[in-house]
Amino acid sequence: MRLEGVIAATVTPFRKDGVNYEALRDLLARLASQGYGLFPSSSTGEVAKLTPEERVKVAELAVEVGGGKVPVIAGTGTGDHISTIEMARRYKDVGVDAVLITPPYYVQGDWAGIYAFYKKVLDAVDMPAVLYTIPLAVGYNIPAEVFDLVSSEYSQVAAVKDSSGDFRYHMELIYLVGGRVSVLQGVDMFFVPSLIVGAHGGILGGPNFLGPLQLRLYNMVREGKIAEAVEIHRKLMELWRFMGGCGLTGKLGGKWPTLYKIATQIATGIDMGPPREPLPPVDDRDREELRKILEKLAPLTR
Repeated sequence: MRLEGVIAATVTPFRKDGVNYEALRDLLARLASQGYGLFPSSSTGEVAKLTPEERVKVAELAVEVGGGKVPVIAGTGTGDHISTIEMARRYKDVGVDAVLITPPYYVQGDWAGIYAFYKKVLDAVDMPAVLYTIPLAVGYNIPAEVFDLVSSEYSQVAAVKDSSGDFRYHMELIYLVGGRVSVLQGVDMFFVPSLIVGAHGGILGGPNFLGPLQLRLYNMVREGKIAEAVEIHRKLMELWRFMGGCGLTGKLGGKWPTLYKIATQIATGIDMGPPREPLPPVDDRDREELRKILEKLAPLTR
């Protein structure tokens, strides 16, 4: 299996007492109808604050909504090989197409330890896997050479998702592993530049509130319409600078993914509810500024 194109890292709507599964179903159905793959237990979806049972249930919902027509990925969101293996096996039983493996966090090992972690997980989990680097969440970046080694040894590695925000590193990944597995951009701001230099797609938060735009951008670059895609990319920069995320400091100090949830509610009308604590709320003035930015972009997102 090789993952390409655009997969939506979906936000998670909450009620005060838990996940709002009805609202999530509406969002997943909207994204699937636009042609996006589905990734409901992502960092943007606050996977680290979902219980194991909630993670399984949102994965079940995505598989049901996707109906085999779009790929469904589920993220482990755990920090050790034992719980990662358990979570991945539960996802396999649910029927997801691939599992994204969160790197160990809280205590950083050396690179031999990271390599050993992947070996233990991949030896125990027989399903397509997405390797992942997200320094904002785990406190370190994983050398591209580690991904090169692991992907060369394990055929079930389908892709590497890069949420480092480091474009030089991203180009190294494309050079080292891009001929073997897909390299997927995880930072919306870098999506179009990544495609131009050889990335195979993205796992992005933007589809939640940008309609089919990012899928159109992917197709533009594939069709050689580079100048057109770059012009749209420039128009999106005000939004990405405001939003922040994945280590990129936005105008509000990177209140991510709360701003992504607010943008989704503005764009779709689907109730996102409160952020799950300890994420702070966003005040009305900042909501209004976000609304104005989205209104300016509305002609592009239809």
